[in-house]
Amino acid sequence: MSDAFRLFLDGLAVGAASPQFAAAAVFAVLAIAAYHWGVARPRFGAVRSRSEPELSADIPDLQALRSRLAAVESRAGRALQHVGFVRFNAFPDVGSELSFALAVIDGRGDGYLVSSIYSREEVRTYAKAVRGFSADKEVSSEERAALGQAQDQAEKRTSS
Repeated sequence: MSDAFRLFLDGLAVGAASPQFAAAAVFAVLAIAAYHWGVARPRFGAVRSRSEPELSADIPDLQALRSRLAAVESRAGRALQHVGFVRFNAFPDVGSELSFALAVIDGRGDGYLVSSIYSREEVRTYAKAVRGFSADKEVSSEERAALGQAQDQAEKRTSS
């Protein structure tokens, strides 16, 4: 055992013999018991009873659940869920691929393209609307690649 550890244990032995240590230990045990009986036990008991399946399910509740699920599924196609991201060097004197093109589209191919062109003097950001997997303005090859990545994701999701 090292000298520092032995010194620690000697100090702990002296402290454990004091009445303050005993009072603190009793208080800690009482606090843990109060927390267990007052907070943890009711909370975990409530979780356990909620997780047990009910024996009877009302048919109207099942129908309501099915209609809510159908509503969520119909809205899911409009959610922006497919992303294409391409980093590139816009200028030969700037490295580290600090420029990028980002395409974000929904299941129908509607969304937006954001491009950021980085140079040593300035940074420019452009946005373009996308409808049916086509941008409303002319696109660069990097933007086309980002849009292609997002479209591939959309096609994989619809085919599976």
